[in-house]
Amino acid sequence: MKSADTGVDFQRRMDEKATENQFVLDEHQRHVIARLDNLMKSGLTVKKSLLKKSKPLGGGVYIWGKVGRGKSFIVDSFFSAAPIKKKRRVHFHDFLRDLHRGMNNPQSADNSIDAVLGAQLGDCQLVCFDELHLHDIGDAMLMKSLLELIVKRGIVLVATSNYPPEQLLSNPLYHARFEPSIKLIRQYLEVVALDGSLDYRSLGTNHLTPFCEGAYLFPGTPAQRLEYQLPAALPTKISIAVGNRRLSLLSPAENFLHFSFEDLCEGPTAVIDYLTLCAEYRRWIIQDVPAMAEVSPATQQRFINVIDVLYDQQCQLFIISPFTLDQMTQGAEQEDIQRTRSRLQQLIFHVLQ
Repeated sequence: MKSADTGVDFQRRMDEKATENQFVLDEHQRHVIARLDNLMKSGLTVKKSLLKKSKPLGGGVYIWGKVGRGKSFIVDSFFSAAPIKKKRRVHFHDFLRDLHRGMNNPQSADNSIDAVLGAQLGDCQLVCFDELHLHDIGDAMLMKSLLELIVKRGIVLVATSNYPPEQLLSNPLYHARFEPSIKLIRQYLEVVALDGSLDYRSLGTNHLTPFCEGAYLFPGTPAQRLEYQLPAALPTKISIAVGNRRLSLLSPAENFLHFSFEDLCEGPTAVIDYLTLCAEYRRWIIQDVPAMAEVSPATQQRFINVIDVLYDQQCQLFIISPFTLDQMTQGAEQEDIQRTRSRLQQLIFHVLQ
């Protein structure tokens, strides 16, 4: 079938955005932009059936690379420029949270995964997933059903990840069960690496966002806390309800949601808890953050997840630790800690030597 031009020159759009924001696109970013431009001009055209019902051609692009290389910025720009109305851009954590809620909704007439996924996707022709990361076998099986439905419906999919498809659900105990989905990703999507040696987040270009208005306090002296008007921990912890469980706070949930690292990350908390709290509380404190090498991989992963959620939800964050950021992240077993480190680098650093 001959491709039709959508009339959108995505490469030119990105050149204009780069000029407006006073930065230069590197060769790796231009390569990804070129692939998305090709998708814009071919994959987002519409074919007509004999019943005159529109259906997208399907396919898409899976973009992977290290943190801070510009994946989200490029895909967000692509989503805005895409010349169709039936589209959705969502952080993968948010999508999974809504999927879990739908499957556990006692008031729903049909809680099957197919029914809930169908309702979430609606009549979308384009879906953009930001930060597709899989560490849990349960989430991986949900992703399997999602991919199969996307392919069946011919939805165009654009996804970003820090990993190539082969490294999704890397746990050797479960990885083989996800290999059919990896094969499907390779068959359905064009897989493109966004390489490059520069982490653009380290340049401080995102300093006006709410997340980056927070601070990293080392070692967290009373004077440092006073400067940012952060509350002190009370002698007795306070309980707060999160769904069907309760979590402990170090001070009343007024101006801040004030956690100790132990209460937030060493217990069985989950992404859905963090997302639920973010909906109501926009300023967070996590204190007594230890060196990641001293805690379990599961605890490391919870810390990684909570930073991911706070960053994506643009909540203001204050980290209080007896360790510098380098000391805190050094030696962690979870590779995703590099993404966490990149994000925490964007905070204001108040460090006493």
